Amino acid sequence: KELGIKHYRFSVSWPRLFPNGTGELNQEGAKFYSDLIDAMLENGIEPYMTLFHWDYPTALEYRGGWLNPESPKWFADYAEIVMRRLGDRVKHVMTFNEPQCFINSGYIKI
Repeated sequence: KELGIKHYRFSVSWPRLFPNGTGELNQEGAKFYSDLIDAMLENGIEPYMTLFHWDYPTALEYRGGWLNPESPKWFADYAEIVMRRLGDRVKHVMTFNEPQCFINSGYIKI
């Protein structure tokens, strides 16, 4: 607020919310993002949220990561829960931060 910013982009950490990638939501992690959004709004700062910024849950990586045919479902389930918890206060949401970077660096063999 003291900087005079009107917008702030932040990324949600999938492993922070779901340490096992799926299953039980880490309530402390969810509270962190809820409190962050509330603080931004209370200070007149519009939140811009990114759902995936390259921090993939290790448990899912061990199951094949993005190459596993189940990975779209894992992401959809994660995104749905995030939006149910935070979407009422966030109007601007990006799904993936620079997908070409994590795809090229992590999955393309040169």
